[in-house]
Amino acid sequence: RRATRAERVDLAAKRHVAAFALPPSYLLFDRDSDSKREKKLARKTTAVPRRAPRLLCVRCRHPITDNDQRIDVKGAHAHTCTNPNGITFTIGCFRDAPGCAALGAATTEHTWFPGYAWRIADCAKCGVHLGWQFTSSVPGFYGLILDRLSSGGPP
Repeated sequence: RRATRAERVDLAAKRHVAAFALPPSYLLFDRDSDSKREKKLARKTTAVPRRAPRLLCVRCRHPITDNDQRIDVKGAHAHTCTNPNGITFTIGCFRDAPGCAALGAATTEHTWFPGYAWRIADCAKCGVHLGWQFTSSVPGFYGLILDRLSSGGPP
């Protein structure tokens, strides 16, 4: 029996693939439509956005906030501030800190940010002092003591 034209073309394609060590997917016939191929390519190349790394309580590793919550207040994210007792803190400003528990009544006495009242902000899990919650008629923020936070990986 003689091979049909289709069988000869298939054999030639297989020899070509073998000669160039190409995988079988490079055969002449593509069974996927252009739209299917584009969708597959989009799935392969679309990166899943990663969340910004978590910031954790240095004592108990409880999640406090994320780096994507960083904001600038008075032109900077980080501030070095000294309280009336002469203790100096380097704080970073964050839009939100869900891992903190704000304690006590807000006061404007000795505030580092005019127009804002402050309350103590502790770790909601272990109770260590992490900074302050600053509130105002405009959106408030947390001023967190940077050396009391540690970086964690994505959630």
